[in-house]
Amino acid sequence: MCGIFAYLNYNVNRERRYILQVLFNGLRRLEYRGYDSAGIAIDSDPKALPQRSSASDSDPPPIVFRQEGNIESLVKSVYQDVAKLELSMEASFSTHAGIAHTRWATHGEPAPRNSHPQSSGAGNEFLVVHNGVITNYEVLKETLIRHGYTFESETDTEVIPKLAKYVYDKANEAAGGQVVTFSQVVLEVMRHLEGAYALIFKSSHYPNELIACKRGSPLLLGVKVS
Repeated sequence: MCGIFAYLNYNVNRERRYILQVLFNGLRRLEYRGYDSAGIAIDSDPKALPQRSSASDSDPPPIVFRQEGNIESLVKSVYQDVAKLELSMEASFSTHAGIAHTRWATHGEPAPRNSHPQSSGAGNEFLVVHNGVITNYEVLKETLIRHGYTFESETDTEVIPKLAKYVYDKANEAAGGQVVTFSQVVLEVMRHLEGAYALIFKSSHYPNELIACKRGSPLLLGVKVS
């Protein structure tokens, strides 16, 4: 059975090392559910972020790590990849939104491409971790393919971030310069989804924000005030 986990530190400095440890420990707490793969998504180094040309520019894409096997296999591969990417473990974020997932294969074999977070495509504009089943994913997938989207996994989950990007693009075209909120995008995506699910969305268009939603599946929110 899949498990989703997210951690958002708001207005309190946390180093990447700490953020990774929280995400990994969250996944370890979900080990009792059974899984065959796992993954996380985090942000780039703050010092590496390019200057924005306007306030509406999106942040650089989040970094996604996905691995078949147990959680410790993911932990090992993440630390190896972080070193290869020369990401600073001491990089400090005053606000950071990270997501994580353990997967029990229902659609597609256990493999990195079928692990979560699933992405909207190149650039990881929208990322989703998902527990549950989207019963109408085949219809949504066919529709998105007709609109030019390419799918890389066999999961039902991949339709969700791609649908989010489609909704976001269309909403911005129709908005005439008005701001389209993250909540508006997610609510419209949910309107098209059938089944039982719990989801967490992360997007470079809405930095330092997460949207969690559910229909049928359980979802728990915790707040720590320090």
